[in-house]
Order: sequence, then structure tokens, then C-alpha cells
Amino acid sequence: MFITFLTISSFSQMIKQTLYPLGAAVLFSLSFGPAQAQTRSELSRTTFETTLSNGLKVIIREDHRAPMVMTQIWYKVGSSDESGNILGVSHALEHMMFKGTHKVPNDEFTRLSRIYGGSINAATFTNYTNYYQLYPKAYFPMALELESDRMSNLLLRQQDFEPEIKVVMEERRQRTDDNPRAQAFERFKWVSYPTSHYRQPVIGHMKTLNNIQLNDVKKWYRDWYSPNNAILVIVGNVESEAALAQVQKYFADIPARPTPARNDVLEFERLGYRHMEINSNVQVPNLYMTWNVKSLSTAKNPQDAYALTIIRSLLDSGISSRLQDRLVRDRKILTSVSVSYDPYNRGDSLFGISALPAPGISLQEAQQAIQDEVDLLKTTAMTQQEVDRISTRFISNLIYSQDDIAGQAKMIGNLEVNGLSYRLMDELPKHFESVSVQDIQRVANAYFVRENLSTLYLSPEQNTQQRGL
Repeated sequence: MFITFLTISSFSQMIKQTLYPLGAAVLFSLSFGPAQAQTRSELSRTTFETTLSNGLKVIIREDHRAPMVMTQIWYKVGSSDESGNILGVSHALEHMMFKGTHKVPNDEFTRLSRIYGGSINAATFTNYTNYYQLYPKAYFPMALELESDRMSNLLLRQQDFEPEIKVVMEERRQRTDDNPRAQAFERFKWVSYPTSHYRQPVIGHMKTLNNIQLNDVKKWYRDWYSPNNAILVIVGNVESEAALAQVQKYFADIPARPTPARNDVLEFERLGYRHMEINSNVQVPNLYMTWNVKSLSTAKNPQDAYALTIIRSLLDSGISSRLQDRLVRDRKILTSVSVSYDPYNRGDSLFGISALPAPGISLQEAQQAIQDEVDLLKTTAMTQQEVDRISTRFISNLIYSQDDIAGQAKMIGNLEVNGLSYRLMDELPKHFESVSVQDIQRVANAYFVRENLSTLYLSPEQNTQQRGL
């Protein structure tokens, strides 16, 4: 899809007029020419939302541009809900969800997707576990039947569990245990999240994976995989009314069950500066800096989360971003840098910066250079033009990410499973557009303080860095 880049105000108007109609069965009274009318019919979204009597939330978004349907189910449980000696059980169950039911035994689930031209996958995160199926329109009812079947009739057999938990252990070994950077960052999260259960690794520890038994997986399935703890998202070439009838056919008779209380994912504010140093088998020094910040769900003022998102783009969104331009290309203090922040979170979040110092630059010098750039946001007012440029670029990327049915389904599910409304996706452009110079300064002064900061110096084993700042 081609979008002409306009001024922010006109760009926002274009978003509202072509990509983001609000609510269910949206009707427009605007007048269009033939070409405009065709574009409208191709891009308009009709979204329907309901909750079945068993508590299953259903969101259906029509997109008739291609004969495909994305079906996603999001369970409100992830690694942050785990405790004790079974860390990693959410991810272990995700693997077992593909091992079959009485109706679809063994590996038939995967085989059916190949036969009928579909694709399937799943992922476990801190806040949720989600499963998706992408099929041609004709096989959409089959996708619902398969998903409802494993919600209520999953076969959890020892003969499947024993080899599968070994697969998970090998995944853990390859991704973390044999990766010094991943291993160090996993340890660092316990410093960055001193109180929140977000510090727990999604895949678990090797020791806890060895502790998990089939009965633990069965209990996790019974406790959490119920319709009242799930969100079903359907995006694609469907009619809402007909799609809902199919949903009711396959899901309405699954009984609701009570779910356990979820673990805390909030942090104390301004806990104090925390620093960690690790010598490991890495080739070059690595610097990690994280500030404890609020998410859209936990901020008293939601504008904080929008401003933090724009700050992330300001600092790291290509070669023209501040850290890339000033510290990598101009001053050559860093060889690479990246910035992360997730505003869509059930609990508090982290604003993180990772960097590789240039040869001859110490980790302390790299940290100070980054801190100086961050501190400029507090004291030196940006121009509104710079803020507008950053927000326009961010909004355009946001639009592109939601252009296909997979991107739309992901955004809908991510918002809903984290306690936000899917309707927010239609409103996000105007919220990000509203971020002002004053918001940037206010948020920088509120969050980017030493009392919220954690740092990690990861150094090669043969190289001993000076002690921290």
C-alpha cells in the first residue's frame, strides 16, 4: 500500500478517513469519487465485539482484501504468573498444545495446516500465551473447531511430555545457556525488576524445567485455559454475523472455570540505583541501562506512556536518531546502540538502552555519554518541528505494521490481553500526535532519574573494567 507523507494534521486525518473507523458496523456519510470509493471499500474495517455466556471475549474485524482469515486465541497467563520450582510451565504447556486431542491425535494438527494451505504457531510471553491459525477463508470453520477442541479436550500424555520437555530444555540451552549475553541479561532482569514477576524468564531455568512434571502441566491447563480467561480475535475475509455463529457453534458449550489470582507486576518507585558487573565469554564489552517506568495501563497520566514511546523513537529510530547520530556517527563513542520500551503492558515497564562502546571507550564513559544525551531531554527544549517529525515517522510505521490481517490481530489481542481496549488502536495516532515538547521534558524529568536506574557492565573475562560510577 502506498501512503503519501503529509503534514501531521493531514496525515492524522487521512488515518481516520481510510484506515481506522471506530466501533462496530461503522457507516460513513462522506461522498467519494469512483477511485476513492474503491479504496474505501478495500480498506474499511468493520469490527464487532461480544462476550459469550461462558466468558469468552470475541472480537471480529472484517478485512476483505484477500481470501484469508487469521484466527488468534489469547490466554491471560504467562511466565509472570508462575511461582516456585515450575518456572517455564506456561511455555511447556504451549508446546504440548500441539500434541493432539482425542479428535485430532498426535501431529494431525500440524499436518492439517499443511494440507489445507494454512500456517499455525504459538508464543509465550510474560503476560499471555497466544496461538494463531491462518487459513484460506473456506477453512475458517475448521480453524475454530481445532482451536475449541484443544481448549477443552487436550491430550496430555506422558509419552508426549517426556520428549517435548527435552525439546524445551534444548531451546533453553541454545537461546540462553550457550549465549553469554542472553544469560547475563536474564540475571540483570532480577536487578531491573526487583519486585515484579516480570524478572522471571519465559522459558524457565534449566533446574525448574527438570522439576516440571506432567501433572504440573495438567494443572496449569485446568487452571488457566478456560473460555473466561481467553480472548478470541478473528481478522480477515469474514462477515461478522456469520463468523459469530461459527464461534458460538464451537465455543459456546465449553464451561467456564474459576482462575487463580495473578501475580503482582508492579514496581516500587525510585528504589535506588542498582549496578551489576559480569565477566563472561563475550568478545566485546556490553552496556545495559534500564529505567523503571510506567506503562499505558499503570501510568496515572496515560500521556506519560505516549511521551516515552516518542522519546524511544527520538533516541533510536534509524541513522538520524539522536543516539545514532551523535554517539555512533559523530563522536564515535559507541559502535551500536538500541532503545526499547513497551507501552502496552499489564504492569510497569522498562525503558532500556543497550550499547557497544567503541574501541578504547570504557563502559563508564559510554554510560556517561548516554546519560548526558538523556539529560538533555530534561533541560534543553526540543523544537516542536523535531517532535512532529519523530511522531509522524512513528505513526506511519504503526500504520504499516497493522496493514495486514496478522498485524491487526496482533495489535487487537495485545491491547485486550493487557487490560486495554482494542478500540485504542484506532485512537493511537492522535494520542502520539498530541505529544508536546512540554510532555517530553516533564516525562524525562519524572522517570530518567538515578533512583530508577539499573546498569549492567558485561565484560570479556580477560578484561577487567573499572568499578561503576
